[in-house]
Amino acid sequence: MTEKLARYREQLQKCSAEIRELLPELAHRHTPLVVVAALTEHLGGALFLSQEVRACSPARARAIIRRVTRIAFADSKTTDGSVPPG
Repeated sequence: MTEKLARYREQLQKCSAEIRELLPELAHRHTPLVVVAALTEHLGGALFLSQEVRACSPARARAIIRRVTRIAFADSKTTDGSVPPG
């Protein structure tokens, strides 16, 4: 594993842990559908901005969306959350 990928995975795990800490509070105040819709808005905006500043290519953004689709519809056996940077 490259150093860049290892650093990415470490950051991913830390950020995911922070999000997991916030979700219970949001779930108490909003319905699951509202939480998911809000997360979707953030994901779409983040992918758009990442492409605008060239931190993420359109191909990588599409790969992330495909991964979300696979996870959401249980089409994938791999759910470790790792999408290589780029």
